[in-house]
Amino acid sequence: MSSSIKTKSDKPKGKGKGKGKGDGGEERQRTSRAKDQPGKEGKKRDRRMNAKNADRFELYQRAVNSPETDIDFLEKAYAHYREGTPLRFREDFCGTASMCSEWVRRDPARSAEGVDLDPEPVEWGKRNNFIKVEDGIERVEFRLDDVRSASPEKPDITAAQNFSYWCFKTRKELVDYCKSVRENLADDGIFVMDLYGGPEATVEQEELRSLGGGIEYVWDQREYLPGTGQFLTAIHFRFRDGSELTNAFEYDWRFWHLGEIRDVLYDAGFSDVTTWFEGTDPDDEDEGDGIFEIDERGENCEAWLGYLVSAK
Repeated sequence: MSSSIKTKSDKPKGKGKGKGKGDGGEERQRTSRAKDQPGKEGKKRDRRMNAKNADRFELYQRAVNSPETDIDFLEKAYAHYREGTPLRFREDFCGTASMCSEWVRRDPARSAEGVDLDPEPVEWGKRNNFIKVEDGIERVEFRLDDVRSASPEKPDITAAQNFSYWCFKTRKELVDYCKSVRENLADDGIFVMDLYGGPEATVEQEELRSLGGGIEYVWDQREYLPGTGQFLTAIHFRFRDGSELTNAFEYDWRFWHLGEIRDVLYDAGFSDVTTWFEGTDPDDEDEGDGIFEIDERGENCEAWLGYLVSAK
């Protein structure tokens, strides 16, 4: 692999604790998506949307991104390890930088850095994700660069979300990336990675979820090769007129398992690594409750989401 890794904003969020199709991260995303539901004019626009006029980044954010929930978790994880308020955030593989936007929105003293190689989603995010954040974009530094590059200002928190680090296909590459993250953090900094697993995680299948207005999000697990760990996936969008935005985003990854990643983080020099799993909905044992807590063992649901949080 070359010294620069191609990255985008288009990473699937995976599935939540539920077992049925269309349960993809539903609890985790509920708060953010509820606030983003289109009004009357937006619903009319949705009904007119088709494969030719759709904005793939807008649809991706509606289907996958949950910046409010994600930043809530970052603050919770930081409080577990450290006292005080984190002010500097780095979003690796930032794409449209929705997390950077939410980070600076919450506190005028905060600043952020978004790192990605692909200019298209970055420019889209600049135009669309900072409209309602007063002076927010002025407090965000965007760098079109390799995620293993050093920051001009050491972050309190670095995040690699939506399994983007799966673009590293060898152990050495992943160790080198994690080493660079650790070296780049502030002395009391933490590193947060989300992950996806469970027996269904590598099954070749399509998962569908309605976005409203006759629009469907399709998460397509195309192929998994157990000998190499190669994991080929894609995202499609289907519309009420019968058209489909096929291969809106495509991925060629290595599927990394939790135990492998935890070992990599310790080998990279992190002093402590904790695993965080979603709890169970008290009203439905097959559903998650959207609350992630430290759990060293976890529960092997058919498909699950979790976090690894590492202290420098």
